[in-house]
Amino acid sequence: MVLLCEKWTGKDGVSRIRVLECRGLDSLAAIPIQIEEAFVTELSPYLFSSYTNHEKEEASPSFWWSDREGRIEEKEAISLPVLKGNHVEEISLPSSLEKVGAYAFYNCEKIKRLEVYSTTLDWGTGVFTGCGKVEHVTIHVDEDRKSCMKEILSELRQTLSVTYLGGQEARLIFSEFFEEAVENTPARILVTNTHGCGKQYRNAFVNTQFQFKEYDSLFPYIQIQESEELAARVALGRQLYPYHLTSGHDAMYQEYLREHCVAAACQAVKHQNMEELQWLMDHIAYGSGQIEQVIEAAGKISAAEMVSYLMDQKKKKGIVKRRRFQL
Repeated sequence: MVLLCEKWTGKDGVSRIRVLECRGLDSLAAIPIQIEEAFVTELSPYLFSSYTNHEKEEASPSFWWSDREGRIEEKEAISLPVLKGNHVEEISLPSSLEKVGAYAFYNCEKIKRLEVYSTTLDWGTGVFTGCGKVEHVTIHVDEDRKSCMKEILSELRQTLSVTYLGGQEARLIFSEFFEEAVENTPARILVTNTHGCGKQYRNAFVNTQFQFKEYDSLFPYIQIQESEELAARVALGRQLYPYHLTSGHDAMYQEYLREHCVAAACQAVKHQNMEELQWLMDHIAYGSGQIEQVIEAAGKISAAEMVSYLMDQKKKKGIVKRRRFQL
């Protein structure tokens, strides 16, 4: 990957880098923390958007930089395709980043994974507009400082799998939500109705700090409003990575997984998550018929490794049917 960079000096006399353009053959855009011993602190507006910003600010002299060769000639850089729009599927941003320009990811419809740091506080207008395919967010959280986590979750309203990397690791699920404006004609007002409990989960914050206890207390709502599969994902994430998990909520999640063990295992198979499947087999007593249902689900998606693992589990649990032969 090569970057068009602008180096500038702040009021504190420290050199900083602003990224103006990205080019490369990969679908992963991994912005480095430093370029030529200067920290990368800013992404320009519309950086990854396929739309052109017609109001670009006048920039300082810029240069092309390669992650393999350092500074390179413009002729060599522009021989590579521009990395933007539907060419981008993953974005990894550095801990040094302070500002993301307006509409930086506008209509990047194929972005599925995003890695950010909670200390990036200046997010421009409409940064995530049109990013409806984002599935997974990894966020590195400094729990002693102001965080942008709530802002990012509020902008991405689809179902998200979030890897929280703070004092310890946590795996969190935030369900989808959408708002609908309904006209109350007699009163001449618009009433906003919220569908899905994803908004409640996204409000599990005090100021900007995420509250695990509040997140866990919302589980009864997700059992009612969301699918069995999604509830199982929430419960499994908290069981495998029980950061700030109280004993009461721990028991609640375990009870749910025991009562919905087949659905929990089938969703682990669906998402090709061997870690979750192994935890379930180690902690829940599955019957023969239940494991058969999970094996059938794995077979339908040709998950050979999981089928093999589940067959081994049947043998270990002593519930393999023995064939009888009659003369």
